[in-house]
Amino acid sequence: MLLFSLTAALVCAALLGLAVAWLRRTPDSALDQARQRYEAFVADLDRRVAAGHTDAALAREEKTEAARALLRVEEAEAVAPVDPRIGFVGAVVIAVAALGLSVFVGKPDLPDQPYVARVKAWVETLNTAPETLEAKPAAVALQQLSGKYGDKPAYWLQLGQTQVVAGDYYEAAQAFKRVTQLAPEAAVGWSNLGEALTLLNKGQSNGEARAAFAEALTRDGDDLTALYYSARILTTDGRYEEARRLYGVVQSRLAADDGRQQTVAAEIAALDQSAQTAATVQAQIGGMVAGLEARLAKNPEDPDGWARLLRSYRVLKNVEGEKRVLANLDRLYADRPAIARDIVQRADRPVGAQ
Repeated sequence: MLLFSLTAALVCAALLGLAVAWLRRTPDSALDQARQRYEAFVADLDRRVAAGHTDAALAREEKTEAARALLRVEEAEAVAPVDPRIGFVGAVVIAVAALGLSVFVGKPDLPDQPYVARVKAWVETLNTAPETLEAKPAAVALQQLSGKYGDKPAYWLQLGQTQVVAGDYYEAAQAFKRVTQLAPEAAVGWSNLGEALTLLNKGQSNGEARAAFAEALTRDGDDLTALYYSARILTTDGRYEEARRLYGVVQSRLAADDGRQQTVAAEIAALDQSAQTAATVQAQIGGMVAGLEARLAKNPEDPDGWARLLRSYRVLKNVEGEKRVLANLDRLYADRPAIARDIVQRADRPVGAQ
């Protein structure tokens, strides 16, 4: 890294020097253009005077005005020349700063190692003192052993779990998929796969993750990882009582001093808050729906109102309310079935799509 840092510093210094040289050598393009226009204008005036198309006195006045304009451009665009010593000083500062940073932050006393040598050292450490390795080097070292242990589910399970700790969730998911292929009957591979996919999806369990957790519980109904994430999924789906029951199962299977107890307790507290909020919202929606239903009872000739009511019952998953609305539509529009069909179709569309 020291060699790399010094090389980068020298490159930066060289670029700075080139920039200074360029600024020093490059003429002002705007001033050049003004001079070119002035010279062309004067030459054209001379040609017109010689041809008798322009009076000589008028030409002199125009030349004077053009010269004044050129002087104004020169004054506005005047730039002090750049001292080349600035580039030299800047290069020295960059190099010294890079060297100082390497001395105080890096480890200049240690020789640089090519990546292959570092991987070899990590593999040796994995065999002798694995607890001293950080997660990413440990995962890299484990990957080097795939040729030797690639047919062992336990190897892929350990690799995937190490990659999860390292934050390499995609690679971990691939490792756990190998576990499910080599040992499909083992719940641990499926539950770890579901967890990796959930972490990869920023904490949300997609369809593949949900299927993995379901597969794990099919093989082992006591798999704690699958139970925990299944409870989270139920919470997301608004099935709070079922989620609370699963969290209770997880708590009962964990030792009292297990650190995961705090995690589950926090999830239950969040669940209670979500359930309370959902209940409040449902009550508010229920009140609005009841008001709409009462209004339609007094004034049934309101197709838009019936469409909103039917959609509301479907959103609330109130099957009885939906059946009641459909029965009222059949009765009210028995002689106008086209209107009833239109109401049902509008209720199927998203809000604002009419």
